[in-house]
Amino acid sequence: STAVVAEWLAAQLETVPALTPTQLQTSRADAIWVLMAGVERHNPELNGADRLAAMSLERIDFALALHRKTGLPIVVSGGSVRGDTEPLAELASAWLQDRAGVRPLAVDNTSRDTWENAHNSAAILTDQGVHRVLLVTHAFHMPRAVLSARAAGIDVVPAPFAFMHAPTELRPPLRAPDWLPTYANLEKSYLVLHEMAGLVWYGLIHSAG
Repeated sequence: STAVVAEWLAAQLETVPALTPTQLQTSRADAIWVLMAGVERHNPELNGADRLAAMSLERIDFALALHRKTGLPIVVSGGSVRGDTEPLAELASAWLQDRAGVRPLAVDNTSRDTWENAHNSAAILTDQGVHRVLLVTHAFHMPRAVLSARAAGIDVVPAPFAFMHAPTELRPPLRAPDWLPTYANLEKSYLVLHEMAGLVWYGLIHSAG
């Protein structure tokens, strides 16, 4: 896949814009709700223990940045996807406390996918008196996350980040290499197409319900 194709595909999916500073300050959110995204297993440097995968680290780091800007507490969601790893929310909670001295308001450590993230977290948020949340996930994943959250009755203010496409006003001029296929752009295209398929599937589930 080429950069041109990968960017075009990403633009079809990354339809929720980034929050502006004004929108962030006037969001009336009660907490930051961050969805985890994977784990790395059997790490020799950790005596075989699990650690957060790159996407999970990016998400919890962005949630921490929003916490520092707003002072809002963080709620972390993510279980053991296959049932044989440490829950992602527990790993993220430990990361927050070890790296920043921040203790999450609550954790959902049972969810295996985005749909469960939303439905399992809904009760937790209600129990904590949280009525509206800043929803943190990658820009490409945000449409599916919002769909799931609204199906679960969660009032969200989307806070996407790590866009794979640049808005028109920020996009640099095309160069010759942008038309040449690369493995990195193939990975991007695969990720977007996989997410599009997931969004269609979740939409079917929601409409059937």
